[in-house]
Amino acid sequence: MGISPNSAYIQGVAISVTWADAERSLPDLIFETVTGALSNAGAKMAEMDSVVLAAHDLVDGRSLSSMVTAPAAGAYMRDEIRLADDGLVAASLAAARIEAGESEFSVVAACGRASEGDFQRTSQTAFDPFMIQPLGLDEFSLSALRLSAWLQRHPGLEDSRRRAGQARARRAGSNGRALKSGGHAPNLWHPLRQEEAPCMADIVVAAILGPRPARVRIAGTGHSTDSSNVGDRDLLRMPSLAQAAERALSSASMQSRDIDLFELEGATLFDEAYALEVLGLAAPGQGFATYADGTGINPSGGGASGWCYPAMGLVRLAECYLQLTGQAQGVQVPGRLRAALATGFSPVGAQSHGAMVLVTA
Repeated sequence: MGISPNSAYIQGVAISVTWADAERSLPDLIFETVTGALSNAGAKMAEMDSVVLAAHDLVDGRSLSSMVTAPAAGAYMRDEIRLADDGLVAASLAAARIEAGESEFSVVAACGRASEGDFQRTSQTAFDPFMIQPLGLDEFSLSALRLSAWLQRHPGLEDSRRRAGQARARRAGSNGRALKSGGHAPNLWHPLRQEEAPCMADIVVAAILGPRPARVRIAGTGHSTDSSNVGDRDLLRMPSLAQAAERALSSASMQSRDIDLFELEGATLFDEAYALEVLGLAAPGQGFATYADGTGINPSGGGASGWCYPAMGLVRLAECYLQLTGQAQGVQVPGRLRAALATGFSPVGAQSHGAMVLVTA
């Protein structure tokens, strides 16, 4: 696929991971993070003509979260769209508008403040209110059901599971952008373990997208969704993840072997590791082992560095950008990186997935 005149490039990014900051409100955090992304891009807000936000009313605890988030992101007197979806979807929309010539430069921002709410509880509201909600299921209980099915198929792999947990914690500890204090882990259902939980945090992430050639180009994007009825799904198949990645790679005219770095989103450590099996990057039953040993797999530490929906897909994208531009600091993967793939998901039980391929320009 040739590069069109309107190809979308990532100009710069910024990530803020905090916990219950009493001195800065959510608008303060958004303003500072967007300002940081503009500085990283060497751009000015005056150049931006559009803003795309990912913010969820239920997570924010507000009836119209864009009234709080949009002005802080610079949306006043600018074209603004807010999605109640994962941050990677917001980046995809912004990129599509740039490629279509509808926008010149766009601010993409996503946020979630776990210290002000209980995502585990609010995630229950996405389930069918008559047939599923009375069972008390939440986003993490579906991860437990998926792991239970996986353990039945692949028993006796305790060592690789333990090593994967250690590797994720080690990477998060080396990531200067990770949450260093505060936060909490959601209560997980058996057979998940508490050390496999994400670290709930207050997260704001921003990216600047535009057609001006920069160091990283968005080469391909893919989206897919599964049945909304969790009872109709085979939890171990996860077709939406496989299809989203396949579509992103296809639109980039690439294959998975061409990718040097993967930032794969998941609600728990198991979801991050099992994504490797779904994408064909690990043999069945070898997701934990591949996760533990792979230097180019979630070097950021994944959910252990900080987690709050709906910001995470854009965090995975920003981490890929930092790796490709040599700015990942303590978790920088050695060697020359030419291409990366980031994924994000949306409830219920990772029903929908997005994927994006980045390449060095």
